[in-house]
Amino acid sequence: MDFTQIVLGLVVLAVSSLTFAGPSALDSHVLVYALTGAALAIGMGALFLDRARDARP
Repeated sequence: MDFTQIVLGLVVLAVSSLTFAGPSALDSHVLVYALTGAALAIGMGALFLDRARDARP
């Protein structure tokens, strides 16, 4: 496995772990937006790092 697969797997694990949290824990829309934004930012960062690494000679 390379770094990108590990990071994307951890992001998916973190987001999917929200199913164990009760609805009252996710009552704050700020928390939901922050977690979604963080997951997207980490995923995009991993994607860009992988593309940059592949483009290098």
